[in-house]
Amino acid sequence: MALPIPQARQDYSGFEGNSVPRKAGAECAHYGRIRQIMRLLSLSFILLVLRVTNLAAGQILEGFSAVHGKGYAFEIKAPRSWVLDNEVAKSQGINLVLYPTGTNWDTSKAVIYVRVRTIGPNIRNISDQVADTVRNLRQSGSPNVTAKHVRTLTTQDASKAEIYYYAGDQFGNFDAAAYIRAPGSIHFITLSARDQDSFKQAMPAFDAVVASYEDLTKPPPSDAGPQTE
Repeated sequence: MALPIPQARQDYSGFEGNSVPRKAGAECAHYGRIRQIMRLLSLSFILLVLRVTNLAAGQILEGFSAVHGKGYAFEIKAPRSWVLDNEVAKSQGINLVLYPTGTNWDTSKAVIYVRVRTIGPNIRNISDQVADTVRNLRQSGSPNVTAKHVRTLTTQDASKAEIYYYAGDQFGNFDAAAYIRAPGSIHFITLSARDQDSFKQAMPAFDAVVASYEDLTKPPPSDAGPQTE
């Protein structure tokens, strides 16, 4: 059975983006053909997908991928023994996913994926987004779902990623989501696992992906040292 995408990952809006060209480097490893991705699970999922415009991933180069859209651009790196794939989940509105080597998006017990939500009148910060996710879950067949803030991670560019755990959805998944507040948007890095053991085993990889996050719109550090003529 294909891994269902929990409703927590279906309520986003305001996604938009395009590829970020990267300078040439070592060739990426070519992975085998992935089986056709999962069918949409419900009418509510279909309606929610219609609300989004896709986030597009950049070219994968030596395990890195850069993504950008209106007012944002960032880069993440695949951890060791994980595949970074920007093709397999496009029909689900998810353009950048990761899964362990030897598995695929369709069959892996744990996957990681990336999305962006544009800041708007109803979603102004991370707390608003978490509350909106829980509300949509409860209205879509998961009345017992909960979200809990568990920790904060510092990323490659010194951004702060707020980590929440979701539990109690109708599919029995175990989920963690890292939310990074950027100017004009919130960036999501999500781990979704079929069972608790897979969730725990994938947590180091999830942490590594979150820690690798770098906002490419930030100016480089300035050299504050003395200047000589």
